[in-house]
Amino acid sequence: MSLEWEGWWGCGLTFSSADFLSATHSRCTRPRDKDKTIKINEGNPVPTTTFSLESMTTSTGSSDDDSPATPEPSPLSSTFSIEDCVYRGEGNANIVVALPREHKVIRFRKSLPDGVSPDGGKQRAEREVEFVRFVASCFLGPYTQIPEVLRYDARDIAKLSEAIRPLRSDKRRNKEIMETYATKFPDYTFLRTKFDNNPFRTNETFCVEIKPKQGYLRDIDRKFQKCPYCLTQYYKLKKKMITSRSTYCPFDLFSGVETRMKSALKGLLKSPQNNLKIFKNGTIVYDQESSSSDLECVLTNWFHNSVNSTNKEYVDKFCNLICTALLHPFISEEFKYNTLPANELYTSVEPDLKTTPYINPDLIAKAKKLLYFVGEACNIKGEVLPNNSVLERILRMQRLPFISSEYVYNTYSKFRSLLTDDIIYFNLINILKLNDQRLSYFKQKKIITEDSETLREAYIQSSAKDTSTSRKSKFNDDYDDNKHINGPNENVLLLPKSVLIPMHNEKNTTWYNKFNAIHNGEKIRCNKKGTYFYVNAESILCLQNYLLFSCARDCSILMSFQEINPNSMLSALDKNVIQLSDGLSFVCNIGISDIDPKSLYCIEKHRQRDIDILNSVISLLEEELVIKNQSSFEK
Repeated sequence: MSLEWEGWWGCGLTFSSADFLSATHSRCTRPRDKDKTIKINEGNPVPTTTFSLESMTTSTGSSDDDSPATPEPSPLSSTFSIEDCVYRGEGNANIVVALPREHKVIRFRKSLPDGVSPDGGKQRAEREVEFVRFVASCFLGPYTQIPEVLRYDARDIAKLSEAIRPLRSDKRRNKEIMETYATKFPDYTFLRTKFDNNPFRTNETFCVEIKPKQGYLRDIDRKFQKCPYCLTQYYKLKKKMITSRSTYCPFDLFSGVETRMKSALKGLLKSPQNNLKIFKNGTIVYDQESSSSDLECVLTNWFHNSVNSTNKEYVDKFCNLICTALLHPFISEEFKYNTLPANELYTSVEPDLKTTPYINPDLIAKAKKLLYFVGEACNIKGEVLPNNSVLERILRMQRLPFISSEYVYNTYSKFRSLLTDDIIYFNLINILKLNDQRLSYFKQKKIITEDSETLREAYIQSSAKDTSTSRKSKFNDDYDDNKHINGPNENVLLLPKSVLIPMHNEKNTTWYNKFNAIHNGEKIRCNKKGTYFYVNAESILCLQNYLLFSCARDCSILMSFQEINPNSMLSALDKNVIQLSDGLSFVCNIGISDIDPKSLYCIEKHRQRDIDILNSVISLLEEELVIKNQSSFEK
């Protein structure tokens, strides 16, 4: 439930300092001053400066035939020059630049001057790639593409920062691009499907970006009549980030019920906030800064081949098209086998920690009472979403079990002095690497029986780079301990009962001794040499699942459309074609972005955010009650 808009767009780059374009919000026939194209060094000719680029990872996403991505055997290096680039925007963590000629986007990480990693962001960028390849793709499949890792010269990064500074809002300038490593993605605002002929009725490509937010809430976390997104509206209103609360509710969009989904989309159109954008040929033409007349202009242009349509009918056509796309299974059924084992990894556990309240119970009770008087409620019920539709894939990831927010926070509080993001994601990614190798072997041999020896060797090979301990003996011990749990099921991942954590310094040693003294070593044990911890796997899984849930909650869906001729023969691409009731047909591609691995530290941040939201709810509703009482008294 992040309050920041990360947008879709990733970044990595090498370009000339001439003709660096702004993110033009061309509003049909009435562009505003800020929407004018801005060129770097405009006025005086300057020599072209080519930025050199080294591609550290050149893996690509899944192809259109749903085949899994295959990593390149080795990194490649290349240099290229781009005549112009487009500043697309930025969120709290990244600045995004588009390369229009390539239909690619590059995402640069932002940070404070004292927050730069010693390696220039290399480890972070490489982990993002591995996270997408081995983790996110298990849930989202070909909806997400695997990025490349690019490295730039620090001097060129400084030139880029200076060039885009006039285009950035003041509130974003507290952070700058400090790292030399970036990630490069396909630009989802354009179609990725290729054609042998030209079936299109128009050259214009429209794209809708939606941040759907949280569409699932566990029973134990269901404390209010309103969902987390709708509660956040009170916070935004209190902070004067918006002038009125949106009628959009994520539970309506995820419901699978046509009337509710269309109501949610109309709520987004009326109040886009940071949850909806419309692009035309890669340029934003409607967002939170647009007017209703801008929307009318965009939809008229989009559906101009419709006969005698009113503005209301254009909105209905838009909602019909987007609903159909969100529920359409663009992934083939064959991909189901690839994701099943990943889902088996995440198993429910019973709470066994002595918990402290996640939020003060009095604060919850007061907010709940005031919301009851308002009488508004979100409808959390819905229908089963079509298998392999984009909404179903995201919801599947949001439904990963982590007991409750309170359980997650207490688990994090207990182990935060010991665990790091590197440990959390190294464990998660390597387990899924092992599973990926196992599936590849089974597919190659066309067998589905469990080959324990092959599994052992695959694990050892995937961990060969880590020489800090004997992986083979550790693997064998974990495998023997878990035989009675996993059984001979080809769809169950091999899970260790504990996770090996290095003890790096005296601080961790002191923490371990104190922990053991209080808890009698119940949840953590040290090896004989005192150099490693073995943390129970349930605690790791709880945190991992919450971070994956948070990733799915903050992702963006990008749906690109291009109209085709009614008589076009596209039988081979029927799965990508959406036809409306009035005869209009569109080729559609869908991509999911903003799926970076979340940091452990976001758990504390989310707790504070939830407290701030409830305080805003209480403050605003008390003000409303005072006004109502005063009005009644005067009457």
